[in-house]
Amino acid sequence: MTQDNTPDRIIDRRAIVCAISADHAFALGCLIAGFRRHNPDFSGDFVVFHDGLTVAQQKHLGALGVSVLFRAFGLKDVAARFGAGVDLGKVLALYSPMIFAKFEMLDLLDRYDACLWLDVDILVQGSLAAVWVFEGLAWRPLHAGAFARRSAVMTDFADMCGDGTRPLLNGGVVGMGQALRGRIAPADLYAIAARLLVQTDATSIDELALYFAAVSRGLDVHLLEERFNHPVIAPDVRNAAIVHAIGPDKFWNSAPLQLAFPEFAQNLAAWRAVGGAGYDGVQRLGDVLPAMPDKALKAARNRAFWAELYDGLRPDLPLCLQVDLDTQRKQLRLFYAGAGGVYLRLIRQVNARRMGIEVHFPDDPVLAPALFAQLDKAIVPGLGKGKTLELTQTKDGWSYSAVIPIAHCRQALVALAAALDQATSRAKS
Repeated sequence: MTQDNTPDRIIDRRAIVCAISADHAFALGCLIAGFRRHNPDFSGDFVVFHDGLTVAQQKHLGALGVSVLFRAFGLKDVAARFGAGVDLGKVLALYSPMIFAKFEMLDLLDRYDACLWLDVDILVQGSLAAVWVFEGLAWRPLHAGAFARRSAVMTDFADMCGDGTRPLLNGGVVGMGQALRGRIAPADLYAIAARLLVQTDATSIDELALYFAAVSRGLDVHLLEERFNHPVIAPDVRNAAIVHAIGPDKFWNSAPLQLAFPEFAQNLAAWRAVGGAGYDGVQRLGDVLPAMPDKALKAARNRAFWAELYDGLRPDLPLCLQVDLDTQRKQLRLFYAGAGGVYLRLIRQVNARRMGIEVHFPDDPVLAPALFAQLDKAIVPGLGKGKTLELTQTKDGWSYSAVIPIAHCRQALVALAAALDQATSRAKS
Protein backbone atom coordinates (compact mmCIF):
# COMPACT_ATOMS: atom_id res chain seq x y z
CA MET A 1 0.00 0.00 0.00
CA THR A 2 1.29 3.46 -0.88
CA GLN A 3 -0.01 6.94 -0.31
CA ASP A 4 -0.53 9.10 -3.36
CA ASN A 5 2.07 11.68 -2.43
CA THR A 6 5.02 9.25 -2.57
CA PRO A 7 5.59 6.98 -5.56
CA ASP A 8 7.08 7.95 -8.90
CA ARG A 9 7.91 4.37 -9.83
CA ILE A 10 5.20 2.96 -12.07
CA ILE A 11 5.66 -0.53 -13.46
CA ASP A 12 2.45 -0.51 -15.47
CA ARG A 13 1.19 2.91 -16.58
CA ARG A 14 -2.47 1.93 -16.17
CA ALA A 15 -4.84 2.57 -13.30
CA ILE A 16 -8.14 1.17 -12.10
CA VAL A 17 -10.01 4.09 -10.56
CA CYS A 18 -12.77 3.73 -7.95
CA ALA A 19 -14.50 6.00 -5.46
CA ILE A 20 -16.14 5.03 -2.19
CA SER A 21 -17.50 6.42 1.00
CA ALA A 22 -15.92 4.93 4.12
CA ASP A 23 -18.94 2.73 4.84
CA HIS A 24 -18.42 0.91 1.53
CA ALA A 25 -14.83 -0.19 2.06
CA PHE A 26 -16.09 -3.78 1.98
CA ALA A 27 -17.49 -3.27 -1.54
CA LEU A 28 -14.15 -2.09 -2.85
CA GLY A 29 -12.35 -4.87 -0.99
CA CYS A 30 -14.56 -7.44 -2.71
CA LEU A 31 -14.05 -5.76 -6.09
CA ILE A 32 -10.27 -5.81 -5.72
CA ALA A 33 -10.27 -9.44 -4.57
CA GLY A 34 -12.29 -10.52 -7.60
CA PHE A 35 -10.28 -8.38 -10.00
CA ARG A 36 -7.00 -9.82 -8.74
CA ARG A 37 -8.24 -13.40 -9.04
CA HIS A 38 -9.10 -12.95 -12.72
CA ASN A 39 -6.33 -10.48 -13.63
CA PRO A 40 -3.23 -11.76 -11.81
CA ASP A 41 -0.83 -10.18 -14.32
CA PHE A 42 -2.09 -6.61 -13.85
CA SER A 43 0.71 -4.56 -12.31
CA GLY A 44 -0.80 -1.10 -12.48
CA ASP A 45 -2.37 0.81 -9.61
CA PHE A 46 -5.76 1.06 -8.00
CA VAL A 47 -6.46 4.75 -7.40
CA VAL A 48 -9.15 5.17 -4.77
CA PHE A 49 -11.00 8.44 -4.18
CA HIS A 50 -12.58 8.31 -0.72
CA ASP A 51 -14.35 10.45 1.83
CA GLY A 52 -12.66 9.26 5.01
CA LEU A 53 -11.27 5.75 4.89
CA THR A 54 -9.50 4.99 8.13
CA VAL A 55 -5.82 4.06 8.24
CA ALA A 56 -6.90 0.51 9.09
CA GLN A 57 -9.27 0.32 6.10
CA GLN A 58 -6.51 1.57 3.80
CA LYS A 59 -4.15 -1.03 5.21
CA HIS A 60 -6.71 -3.79 4.62
CA LEU A 61 -7.26 -2.71 1.02
CA GLY A 62 -3.52 -2.61 0.41
CA ALA A 63 -3.19 -6.13 1.77
CA LEU A 64 -5.22 -7.63 -1.06
CA GLY A 65 -2.17 -7.96 -3.32
CA VAL A 66 -2.43 -4.86 -5.51
CA SER A 67 -0.88 -1.40 -5.39
CA VAL A 68 -3.44 1.01 -3.98
CA LEU A 69 -3.15 4.81 -3.94
CA PHE A 70 -5.59 6.91 -1.92
CA ARG A 71 -6.94 10.39 -2.64
CA ALA A 72 -9.27 12.24 -0.29
CA PHE A 73 -12.43 13.37 -2.06
CA GLY A 74 -15.90 14.09 -0.75
CA LEU A 75 -18.93 16.34 -0.78
CA LYS A 76 -16.92 19.46 0.08
CA ASP A 77 -14.63 18.82 -2.87
CA VAL A 78 -17.59 18.28 -5.20
CA ALA A 79 -19.29 21.46 -4.00
CA ALA A 80 -16.06 23.41 -4.52
CA ARG A 81 -15.70 22.04 -8.07
CA PHE A 82 -19.22 23.16 -8.96
CA GLY A 83 -18.97 26.50 -7.19
CA ALA A 84 -21.64 28.65 -5.58
CA GLY A 85 -25.08 28.85 -7.14
CA VAL A 86 -25.36 25.20 -8.18
CA ASP A 87 -27.92 23.20 -6.21
CA LEU A 88 -26.68 19.62 -5.82
CA GLY A 89 -29.65 18.50 -3.75
CA LYS A 90 -31.50 16.81 -6.60
CA VAL A 91 -28.66 14.60 -7.75
CA LEU A 92 -27.40 13.87 -4.24
CA ALA A 93 -30.86 12.65 -3.26
CA LEU A 94 -30.31 9.79 -5.72
CA TYR A 95 -26.56 9.28 -5.96
CA SER A 96 -23.41 9.53 -3.89
CA PRO A 97 -21.22 12.60 -4.55
CA MET A 98 -18.50 10.03 -5.34
CA ILE A 99 -19.93 9.60 -8.87
CA PHE A 100 -18.18 12.84 -9.81
CA ALA A 101 -14.77 11.43 -8.96
CA LYS A 102 -14.70 9.93 -12.46
CA PHE A 103 -14.24 13.49 -13.76
CA GLU A 104 -10.97 13.62 -11.79
CA MET A 105 -9.55 10.79 -13.89
CA LEU A 106 -8.58 13.30 -16.56
CA ASP A 107 -5.93 14.74 -14.23
CA LEU A 108 -4.56 11.23 -13.63
CA LEU A 109 -3.59 11.05 -17.32
CA ASP A 110 -0.53 13.16 -16.47
CA ARG A 111 0.73 10.06 -14.71
CA TYR A 112 -1.00 7.13 -16.40
CA ASP A 113 -1.35 6.14 -20.04
CA ALA A 114 -4.89 4.93 -19.42
CA CYS A 115 -7.40 4.86 -16.59
CA LEU A 116 -10.44 2.62 -16.20
CA TRP A 117 -13.24 3.68 -13.88
CA LEU A 118 -15.09 0.87 -12.12
CA ASP A 119 -18.16 1.36 -9.95
CA VAL A 120 -17.86 -0.72 -6.79
CA ASP A 121 -21.20 -2.47 -7.29
CA ILE A 122 -19.69 -4.76 -9.91
CA LEU A 123 -18.41 -8.31 -9.90
CA VAL A 124 -15.32 -9.09 -11.97
CA GLN A 125 -15.60 -12.64 -13.24
CA GLY A 126 -13.14 -12.62 -16.15
CA SER A 127 -10.04 -11.03 -17.66
CA LEU A 128 -10.16 -7.33 -18.56
CA ALA A 129 -7.10 -7.50 -20.82
CA ALA A 130 -9.18 -6.80 -23.94
CA VAL A 131 -10.63 -3.59 -22.47
CA TRP A 132 -7.40 -1.56 -22.65
CA VAL A 133 -7.53 -0.79 -26.38
CA PHE A 134 -9.05 2.69 -26.06
CA GLU A 135 -7.07 5.84 -26.77
CA GLY A 136 -9.70 8.40 -25.81
CA LEU A 137 -12.97 7.62 -24.05
CA ALA A 138 -14.49 4.16 -23.65
CA TRP A 139 -17.92 3.15 -22.47
CA ARG A 140 -20.66 0.58 -22.87
CA PRO A 141 -23.44 2.05 -25.02
CA LEU A 142 -27.07 2.21 -24.02
CA HIS A 143 -29.69 1.10 -26.52
CA ALA A 144 -31.32 3.65 -28.83
CA GLY A 145 -34.38 3.98 -26.61
CA ALA A 146 -32.27 5.78 -24.03
CA PHE A 147 -32.42 8.91 -26.19
CA ALA A 148 -36.22 8.89 -26.11
CA ARG A 149 -36.20 8.82 -22.31
CA ARG A 150 -33.95 11.89 -22.33
CA SER A 151 -35.61 13.77 -25.17
CA ALA A 152 -36.20 16.89 -23.08
CA VAL A 153 -32.50 17.05 -22.15
CA MET A 154 -31.49 16.53 -25.78
CA THR A 155 -33.70 19.44 -26.79
CA ASP A 156 -32.24 21.71 -24.12
CA PHE A 157 -28.70 20.72 -25.19
CA ALA A 158 -29.27 20.81 -28.94
CA ASP A 159 -26.16 22.99 -29.29
CA MET A 160 -24.02 20.14 -27.90
CA CYS A 161 -25.69 17.06 -29.40
CA GLY A 162 -23.36 16.62 -32.35
CA ASP A 163 -24.51 14.41 -35.20
CA GLY A 164 -26.31 11.90 -32.98
CA THR A 165 -24.15 8.95 -34.03
CA ARG A 166 -22.58 8.32 -30.64
CA PRO A 167 -24.69 6.34 -28.18
CA LEU A 168 -25.38 7.31 -24.62
CA LEU A 169 -23.42 5.52 -21.93
CA ASN A 170 -23.69 3.65 -18.71
CA GLY A 171 -21.15 5.20 -16.35
CA GLY A 172 -20.30 2.07 -14.35
CA VAL A 173 -17.24 1.35 -16.50
CA VAL A 174 -15.53 4.26 -18.25
CA GLY A 175 -12.10 4.40 -19.87
CA MET A 176 -9.97 7.51 -20.41
CA GLY A 177 -6.75 7.53 -22.43
CA GLN A 178 -3.96 9.80 -23.66
CA ALA A 179 -5.96 11.08 -26.67
CA LEU A 180 -7.94 13.22 -24.21
CA ARG A 181 -4.94 15.18 -22.89
CA GLY A 182 -5.08 18.83 -23.87
CA ARG A 183 -8.60 18.44 -25.25
CA ILE A 184 -10.67 18.28 -22.08
CA ALA A 185 -10.17 18.85 -18.35
CA PRO A 186 -12.19 18.04 -15.23
CA ALA A 187 -13.37 21.66 -15.10
CA ASP A 188 -15.03 21.21 -18.50
CA LEU A 189 -17.03 18.23 -17.27
CA TYR A 190 -18.08 20.03 -14.10
CA ALA A 191 -19.21 23.01 -16.20
CA ILE A 192 -21.43 20.80 -18.36
CA ALA A 193 -22.76 19.05 -15.26
CA ALA A 194 -23.55 22.42 -13.67
CA ARG A 195 -25.50 23.46 -16.76
CA LEU A 196 -27.43 20.18 -16.63
CA LEU A 197 -28.34 20.78 -13.00
CA VAL A 198 -29.47 24.35 -13.64
CA GLN A 199 -31.33 23.87 -16.93
CA THR A 200 -32.80 20.36 -16.78
CA ASP A 201 -34.46 17.77 -14.57
CA ALA A 202 -31.88 15.15 -15.53
CA THR A 203 -30.47 12.90 -12.82
CA SER A 204 -27.65 10.94 -14.57
CA ILE A 205 -25.54 14.06 -14.50
CA ASP A 206 -22.13 12.39 -14.65
CA GLU A 207 -23.04 10.25 -17.65
CA LEU A 208 -24.68 13.07 -19.57
CA ALA A 209 -21.74 15.40 -18.94
CA LEU A 210 -19.37 12.81 -20.43
CA TYR A 211 -21.69 12.28 -23.38
CA PHE A 212 -22.10 15.96 -24.24
CA ALA A 213 -18.37 16.57 -23.83
CA ALA A 214 -17.61 13.76 -26.26
CA VAL A 215 -20.11 14.69 -28.95
CA SER A 216 -19.59 18.44 -28.81
CA ARG A 217 -15.79 18.20 -28.96
CA GLY A 218 -15.53 15.27 -31.34
CA LEU A 219 -13.71 13.09 -28.83
CA ASP A 220 -12.91 9.53 -29.82
CA VAL A 221 -15.18 6.98 -28.12
CA HIS A 222 -14.40 3.28 -28.09
CA LEU A 223 -17.58 1.27 -27.51
CA LEU A 224 -17.13 -1.53 -25.00
CA GLU A 225 -18.78 -4.87 -25.54
CA GLU A 226 -21.64 -5.50 -23.15
CA ARG A 227 -19.64 -8.27 -21.47
CA PHE A 228 -17.38 -5.57 -19.99
CA ASN A 229 -20.30 -3.83 -18.26
CA HIS A 230 -23.11 -6.33 -18.27
CA PRO A 231 -26.32 -5.41 -16.38
CA VAL A 232 -27.00 -8.09 -13.82
CA ILE A 233 -30.59 -8.37 -15.01
CA ALA A 234 -29.72 -8.85 -18.70
CA PRO A 235 -29.49 -12.31 -20.34
CA ASP A 236 -26.23 -14.25 -20.76
CA VAL A 237 -24.73 -12.76 -17.61
CA ARG A 238 -22.64 -15.89 -16.95
CA ASN A 239 -20.36 -15.07 -19.89
CA ALA A 240 -19.67 -11.49 -18.82
CA ALA A 241 -16.27 -10.34 -17.60
CA ILE A 242 -17.88 -7.56 -15.55
CA VAL A 243 -21.35 -7.88 -14.05
CA HIS A 244 -22.88 -4.59 -12.93
CA ALA A 245 -25.55 -4.68 -10.22
CA ILE A 246 -27.43 -1.61 -11.43
CA GLY A 247 -30.25 -0.58 -9.09
CA PRO A 248 -30.92 -1.21 -5.39
CA ASP A 249 -30.03 -4.91 -5.46
CA LYS A 250 -26.31 -5.37 -4.86
CA PHE A 251 -24.19 -8.48 -4.46
CA TRP A 252 -23.91 -7.81 -0.74
CA ASN A 253 -27.56 -7.05 0.09
CA SER A 254 -29.73 -9.10 -2.26
CA ALA A 255 -30.61 -12.73 -1.60
CA PRO A 256 -31.11 -13.64 -5.29
CA LEU A 257 -27.72 -12.19 -6.24
CA GLN A 258 -25.98 -13.92 -3.33
CA LEU A 259 -27.44 -17.20 -4.52
CA ALA A 260 -26.74 -16.63 -8.22
CA PHE A 261 -23.17 -15.32 -7.77
CA PRO A 262 -21.40 -17.37 -5.09
CA GLU A 263 -18.07 -15.91 -6.21
CA PHE A 264 -18.96 -12.71 -4.38
CA ALA A 265 -18.86 -14.72 -1.14
CA GLN A 266 -15.30 -15.78 -2.03
CA ASN A 267 -14.37 -12.14 -2.55
CA LEU A 268 -15.95 -11.20 0.76
CA ALA A 269 -14.04 -14.00 2.49
CA ALA A 270 -10.78 -12.69 1.00
CA TRP A 271 -11.61 -9.20 2.28
CA ARG A 272 -12.37 -10.49 5.76
CA ALA A 273 -9.20 -12.56 5.73
CA VAL A 274 -7.11 -9.36 5.65
CA GLY A 275 -9.12 -7.86 8.51
CA GLY A 276 -11.87 -6.04 6.62
CA ALA A 277 -15.38 -5.72 8.04
CA GLY A 278 -18.29 -7.01 5.97
CA TYR A 279 -21.69 -5.53 5.18
CA ASP A 280 -24.12 -5.44 8.10
CA GLY A 281 -27.00 -3.48 6.60
CA VAL A 282 -30.49 -4.38 5.47
CA GLN A 283 -30.92 -7.48 3.30
CA ARG A 284 -33.29 -7.37 0.34
CA LEU A 285 -35.62 -9.95 -1.22
CA GLY A 286 -34.87 -12.69 1.29
CA ASP A 287 -38.61 -13.13 1.64
CA VAL A 288 -38.86 -13.67 -2.12
CA LEU A 289 -35.83 -15.86 -2.73
CA PRO A 290 -33.87 -17.18 0.25
CA ALA A 291 -30.11 -17.01 -0.16
CA MET A 292 -29.57 -20.64 0.90
CA PRO A 293 -29.90 -23.19 -1.94
CA ASP A 294 -32.11 -25.61 0.02
CA LYS A 295 -34.59 -22.91 0.99
CA ALA A 296 -34.51 -21.39 -2.49
CA LEU A 297 -35.33 -24.78 -4.04
CA LYS A 298 -38.23 -25.32 -1.67
CA ALA A 299 -39.54 -21.84 -2.43
CA ALA A 300 -39.23 -22.44 -6.18
CA ARG A 301 -41.07 -25.75 -5.92
CA ASN A 302 -43.88 -24.09 -3.99
CA ARG A 303 -44.15 -21.32 -6.57
CA ALA A 304 -44.34 -23.90 -9.38
CA PHE A 305 -47.01 -25.88 -7.51
CA TRP A 306 -49.22 -22.88 -6.77
CA ALA A 307 -48.80 -21.45 -10.26
CA GLU A 308 -50.02 -24.69 -11.82
CA LEU A 309 -52.88 -25.07 -9.34
CA TYR A 310 -54.03 -21.47 -9.61
CA ASP A 311 -53.92 -21.61 -13.40
CA GLY A 312 -56.58 -24.33 -13.21
CA LEU A 313 -58.62 -22.60 -10.48
CA ARG A 314 -58.64 -19.06 -11.82
CA PRO A 315 -61.38 -19.34 -14.49
CA ASP A 316 -63.94 -20.50 -11.89
CA LEU A 317 -62.94 -18.45 -8.84
CA PRO A 318 -65.36 -15.67 -7.84
CA LEU A 319 -63.98 -12.15 -8.12
CA CYS A 320 -64.24 -11.72 -4.34
CA LEU A 321 -61.21 -14.04 -3.90
CA GLN A 322 -57.92 -12.31 -4.61
CA VAL A 323 -54.76 -14.42 -4.62
CA ASP A 324 -51.77 -13.47 -2.49
CA LEU A 325 -48.66 -12.78 -4.57
CA ASP A 326 -46.47 -14.61 -2.05
CA THR A 327 -46.46 -18.12 -3.52
CA GLN A 328 -43.17 -19.44 -2.19
CA ARG A 329 -44.54 -21.07 0.95
CA LYS A 330 -46.50 -24.27 1.59
CA GLN A 331 -49.52 -22.10 2.17
CA LEU A 332 -51.37 -19.87 -0.30
CA ARG A 333 -53.76 -17.17 0.83
CA LEU A 334 -56.82 -15.98 -1.05
CA PHE A 335 -58.03 -12.68 0.38
CA TYR A 336 -61.79 -12.18 0.59
CA ALA A 337 -62.72 -8.75 -0.73
CA GLY A 338 -66.06 -8.56 1.08
CA ALA A 339 -64.71 -8.00 4.61
CA GLY A 340 -61.44 -6.86 6.11
CA GLY A 341 -59.26 -9.50 7.75
CA VAL A 342 -61.10 -12.43 6.14
CA TYR A 343 -59.16 -14.84 3.94
CA LEU A 344 -58.99 -18.44 2.80
CA ARG A 345 -55.83 -20.47 2.94
CA LEU A 346 -54.78 -23.55 1.00
CA ILE A 347 -52.13 -25.79 2.58
CA ARG A 348 -50.01 -28.35 0.73
CA GLN A 349 -50.13 -31.85 2.20
CA VAL A 350 -47.58 -34.67 2.21
CA ASN A 351 -50.17 -36.62 0.26
CA ALA A 352 -50.14 -34.78 -3.07
CA ARG A 353 -53.76 -35.76 -3.72
CA ARG A 354 -55.01 -33.92 -0.64
CA MET A 355 -55.29 -30.22 0.16
CA GLY A 356 -55.80 -28.39 3.42
CA ILE A 357 -58.33 -25.58 3.25
CA GLU A 358 -59.03 -22.95 5.92
CA VAL A 359 -61.21 -19.90 6.45
CA HIS A 360 -59.75 -17.21 8.73
CA PHE A 361 -61.63 -14.23 10.16
CA PRO A 362 -61.32 -11.76 13.05
CA ASP A 363 -63.23 -12.01 16.32
CA ASP A 364 -65.55 -9.19 15.29
CA PRO A 365 -68.72 -8.88 17.44
CA VAL A 366 -70.98 -8.55 14.39
CA LEU A 367 -69.13 -10.43 11.65
CA ALA A 368 -67.98 -13.46 13.67
CA PRO A 369 -71.51 -14.63 14.72
CA ALA A 370 -72.70 -14.31 11.14
CA LEU A 371 -69.78 -16.42 9.96
CA PHE A 372 -70.37 -19.02 12.70
CA ALA A 373 -73.97 -19.36 11.52
CA GLN A 374 -72.94 -19.93 7.91
CA LEU A 375 -69.82 -22.04 8.32
CA ASP A 376 -71.17 -24.33 11.05
CA LYS A 377 -73.67 -25.70 8.54
CA ALA A 378 -71.59 -25.25 5.35
CA ILE A 379 -71.49 -28.23 3.01
CA VAL A 380 -67.99 -28.33 1.58
CA PRO A 381 -67.39 -30.47 -1.53
CA GLY A 382 -64.88 -33.19 -0.77
CA LEU A 383 -65.73 -33.61 2.91
CA GLY A 384 -66.92 -37.07 3.91
CA LYS A 385 -70.60 -37.60 4.58
CA GLY A 386 -71.62 -36.11 7.90
CA LYS A 387 -68.31 -34.28 8.37
CA THR A 388 -68.11 -30.53 8.99
CA LEU A 389 -65.44 -27.90 9.13
CA GLU A 390 -63.38 -27.84 12.33
CA LEU A 391 -63.52 -24.60 14.34
CA THR A 392 -60.34 -23.35 16.03
CA GLN A 393 -59.55 -20.15 17.90
CA THR A 394 -56.43 -18.35 16.63
CA LYS A 395 -54.42 -15.43 17.98
CA ASP A 396 -56.16 -13.17 15.44
CA GLY A 397 -59.66 -14.59 15.67
CA TRP A 398 -61.10 -17.86 14.36
CA SER A 399 -60.57 -20.43 11.66
CA TYR A 400 -62.56 -23.22 10.08
CA SER A 401 -60.51 -25.96 8.46
CA ALA A 402 -60.62 -29.31 6.67
CA VAL A 403 -58.52 -31.57 4.47
CA ILE A 404 -60.15 -32.52 1.18
CA PRO A 405 -59.16 -34.22 -2.09
CA ILE A 406 -57.31 -31.75 -4.25
CA ALA A 407 -59.74 -32.56 -7.07
CA HIS A 408 -62.49 -30.84 -5.05
CA CYS A 409 -60.46 -27.71 -4.31
CA ARG A 410 -62.18 -25.53 -6.90
CA GLN A 411 -65.71 -26.47 -5.80
CA ALA A 412 -64.78 -26.03 -2.14
CA LEU A 413 -63.44 -22.52 -2.70
CA VAL A 414 -66.56 -21.54 -4.62
CA ALA A 415 -68.79 -22.92 -1.87
CA LEU A 416 -66.87 -21.18 0.89
CA ALA A 417 -66.87 -17.88 -1.00
CA ALA A 418 -70.65 -18.17 -1.29
CA ALA A 419 -70.92 -18.79 2.47
CA LEU A 420 -68.75 -15.73 3.13
CA ASP A 421 -70.98 -13.64 0.86
CA GLN A 422 -74.06 -14.75 2.82
CA ALA A 423 -72.44 -14.04 6.18
CA THR A 424 -71.06 -10.61 5.30
CA SER A 425 -74.33 -9.47 3.69
CA ARG A 426 -76.22 -10.45 6.85
CA ALA A 427 -73.64 -8.77 9.06
CA LYS A 428 -73.94 -5.55 7.05
CA SER A 429 -77.72 -5.65 7.19
